[in-house]
Amino acid sequence: MDYDALVIGGGIAGMESALNLGDMGYRVLLVEKEASIGGKMILLSKVFPTLDCASCIATPKMAATAHHPNITLLSSTQVEKISPLPQGSFKVRLHKKATFVDAAKCTGCQECEFNCPVAAPDQFNYGLVARRAAYIPFPQAVPKKAIIEKIGTSPCTYNCPASIKAHGYIALARSGKFEEAFHLIMEDAPLVGTLGRACYAPCENECTRNLLTEPHHLKLVERYNKEYFYLAREIKEGPLSIRRIKRFIADYYYARHPEPEYGPPPPEKRIDKKIAIIGSGPAGLTAAYFLAQKGYEVTIYEAEDQPGGMLRFAIPAFRLPNEVVDRDIKNITALGVSIKTKHRVQKLAELKAQGYDAVFLATGAQE
Repeated sequence: MDYDALVIGGGIAGMESALNLGDMGYRVLLVEKEASIGGKMILLSKVFPTLDCASCIATPKMAATAHHPNITLLSSTQVEKISPLPQGSFKVRLHKKATFVDAAKCTGCQECEFNCPVAAPDQFNYGLVARRAAYIPFPQAVPKKAIIEKIGTSPCTYNCPASIKAHGYIALARSGKFEEAFHLIMEDAPLVGTLGRACYAPCENECTRNLLTEPHHLKLVERYNKEYFYLAREIKEGPLSIRRIKRFIADYYYARHPEPEYGPPPPEKRIDKKIAIIGSGPAGLTAAYFLAQKGYEVTIYEAEDQPGGMLRFAIPAFRLPNEVVDRDIKNITALGVSIKTKHRVQKLAELKAQGYDAVFLATGAQE
């Protein structure tokens, strides 16, 4: 959309500027990163030099700004980029943060806040008291709409060695978005099928549902090969079965996509450097995956006749089937990674002589 003016920041200066421009007939876009306008002034008790009540001065301007016909207010929004255009105007890219509450349906009644069981530090009171995860910033907030902020790192992600966003893919799976959940896991780890079977699941030890004593349910049911698979059962205590959920997501995706749906990076994104990786176990495969994504030319050297390392030769097939390992490896080779089996590297100088710019040793913990 086109506007005559952009005002960044909904504090007292931003509101006054937007009101003045709006009164002159200009179409104004006011962008505020917080959930409510008012800025720092609304946090004060009194203001200099007359020691008037800060709220008494600010709240009328907040209401006037929000209801002015020439002013469009975007709260919980940040400016990402401003680009000048040849005709003298500007193109602005904005990022609207998710509030997880339908603003069109929210009446500001605060019932969600009263019933929310999760507490968090209250920024409006500088963290001296607690608020709820679903909240309205302060009683005179404009717009007076509840929001839910998701900040920080969840315990499951914090304790995951790969920093996989378990809370994210579980939320997607709960909504039936299993393929989106798979892609979210792939952002942090390419061996999804393996992790769903062989991971020791430190995330489950730190799951906040360990604190619950009431029964909880996770019902993920998928019609697959004419059988119903129930991913979780009712339990009275303990964490979510995060590893089993990951396994279900991988099996669901692999059953529908025997081959990856992507290929090597386009030529313009490739980097003219070669990297050799010694060892095709989980460390070597994961390193190759992320290096290839960045555009490097990657070759894996494996002494055995098949890639996979400890995944294939140490973990029993009844726990981690070879076909799952093979499908996980396709996630890496689809990016253009070359794997040379039956090739034992004797000296690193040989690889340097072949033009490799770097060598990553992934020979395994047993070495």
